[in-house]
Amino acid sequence: MTAGSSLRGVGLAFTNLGLATLFILFAIANAKSFLASPRLSVFLIVATESIVAIFLITRRNADETQHTWQTWVTTTCGTFAPLLLRPIDATEDLLPGEILQVIAFCMQIAALLYLNRSIGLLPAHRGVKSAGLYSWVRHPLYTAYVVTYLGYWINNQSLHNAVIAFAGTAFLVMRIYYEEALLNKYPDYRRYSKRIRWRLIPSVW
Repeated sequence: MTAGSSLRGVGLAFTNLGLATLFILFAIANAKSFLASPRLSVFLIVATESIVAIFLITRRNADETQHTWQTWVTTTCGTFAPLLLRPIDATEDLLPGEILQVIAFCMQIAALLYLNRSIGLLPAHRGVKSAGLYSWVRHPLYTAYVVTYLGYWINNQSLHNAVIAFAGTAFLVMRIYYEEALLNKYPDYRRYSKRIRWRLIPSVW
């Protein structure tokens, strides 16, 4: 192993740890809210963000990663903007919001378990996942995020959360375009995208 590859490995390890720390801090913020006023949706946030943190620490190296200012901006905003969502003072969830969040978090957990150590933030190729939710849409984790934003806002209605949810969804769409621009360079993804037509929402887009 060369000194350059060793330094790169150390840099990736610190990057993964730093990203995981941000997700853990978000989980802690919601854990405090849950302890003060137990709500199922908040508990599911804690569980989901903890899973993301674990996979970020253990994720595999990418075959190729796209580093441009556009991908850095969309990835940074799309990833960290939702971490600015904050719970409001409420003693219980509204039923529609709770149902949406339960569905969304179950989708997130399922997608994350299939994605496993292939999780990434910047557009990258770590192999193609085609089982489970990935046999329905090409970006099921993003689909789950959109449903999560809606459910979260229903339970935590504020202008702040509405703006963050809208921005988060817009950046997810941009991330899909950049990710697929890279992934379509690989024959395995081109075959997958021909088989699975829909990117985000079945029968819509």
